[in-house]
Amino acid sequence: MVPFQKEREILIKIGKIAFEAGLTDTHGGNISMRIGEYILIKRSGKMLGYLKEEDFVLTTLSENPELDRFASMELVVHRAIYRANENTKAILHTHSPFTVACSLKMEKIIPLDSEGRLLLGEVPVVKAEKVVSSPEVAEKLSKILKEHPVAVVYSHGPFAAGRTPEEALMFISALENSCKILAAVKNL
Repeated sequence: MVPFQKEREILIKIGKIAFEAGLTDTHGGNISMRIGEYILIKRSGKMLGYLKEEDFVLTTLSENPELDRFASMELVVHRAIYRANENTKAILHTHSPFTVACSLKMEKIIPLDSEGRLLLGEVPVVKAEKVVSSPEVAEKLSKILKEHPVAVVYSHGPFAAGRTPEEALMFISALENSCKILAAVKNL
């Protein structure tokens, strides 16, 4: 039996939904769950929408070079977020196209739609010298995601922190929808 099989199945389902909803490209994005003192995270290079049980790495909240070497490049960010907030049990990161576009034009994303305002409030856009697999982004997001359910890394995409993978998906999906509405309103 595979360790944490139920958790893997949930992550597989959420990854598939995120991809099929157009929230990321084939190889973009990553997903993880905190399980006690462990992190179950997508392997580097695996497609979010087509994950299998063996496409995850089980590592620790502390750095673990032996286990970490196969994990998603964004492990440094996931780990920092989990360490900073014990209530965060799941993280989803996507390359949502409308959200990324809004990050290129806005300092913060303020939804116009009622659902976006209710679920998300104002969504911070984080800038950093290096945006992928960045200790700077890890530090900034670990602080911001204590106060906000989702934040966007400039030109890279959103990271959502939830109590469950489903909740993290809800935040990313609502944000992408709000960004589509912002774009539609701008073009009216």
